[in-house]
Amino acid sequence: MFSAKKLTVLLGATLFFGALLHGHAQQSTPANPLKGASSLFASTNEDELLEPDQAFKLKVTVKGPNKVLAELTPAAGYYMYKDRIHFTVKDASGIKIKTVKLPTGDIKTDPNFGKMETYKKPIQAEITLDRLGQAKNFALVAAYQGCHEKLGVCYPPIDKTVALTLP
Repeated sequence: MFSAKKLTVLLGATLFFGALLHGHAQQSTPANPLKGASSLFASTNEDELLEPDQAFKLKVTVKGPNKVLAELTPAAGYYMYKDRIHFTVKDASGIKIKTVKLPTGDIKTDPNFGKMETYKKPIQAEITLDRLGQAKNFALVAAYQGCHEKLGVCYPPIDKTVALTLP
C-alpha cells in the first residue's frame, strides 16, 4: 500500500499541478499553464523536472489503410508505465481500434504499485484499425503516464489528441 510519506508527496504534487492549471485557466489572455512553474521545470539539470511534452514525446505516423504507429519517447532519466499507455479513437465514424501491440518492458519494483512493466527507451505501439467503408478521418487519443527516475516524481496522466487521415 502507500506509505504516508509517498501519499503526501503524491497528493501534494497533484494539488500543486491542479492549482497551477486552475490559476492560469482564469487568465483572460492565453498563457502556457506551466510557464509560471519555470523554476520547477528545466531542460538541463537532471535534478529538475522537464515540462511534460519534453519528458514524454509522442509521434504518430499512418503506415497504411489499417495501421498506425505511435512512437513514445521518454527523456533520459525518465520512464513510462506500460499499463498506463492506452489509445482510443474519437471523431470517427466507421473506424475502431482492433489491436494495440506494445513491446515487452523492463520490470521495476515501484514503492507504490509493486512490480510494474516500464519503458526507459523509445518504443513503438503498433495500432491496427477496423475500418468500415471509406472512412478516412479520425482523431487518435494517446493516454500515458511516466515518472522521473531519480526524483521519484510521477507526472499526472497525459492525454494527447492527433488528427489523422488514412489513405
